[in-house]
Amino acid sequence: MNKELIKLIKERLDMGAKKYGEELDVNDGRDWIKESLEEQLDSIVYTAAKLLQLQKKLEEENVWLNKV
Repeated sequence: MNKELIKLIKERLDMGAKKYGEELDVNDGRDWIKESLEEQLDSIVYTAAKLLQLQKKLEEENVWLNKV
């Protein structure tokens, strides 16, 4: 599990370096707290959307199973 997480982090950092032409510069003037908050809020929205999809699928499957 830890190796998978490290691999994902490395891939993400490599992607950012390739996309922006450099490694992450922690002193680039961005408000890192604001950046993090915005990213976390996006993550919550994406996770909630997926959970709603799964919930709907499970409800549809349960209705189907109850009719059999």
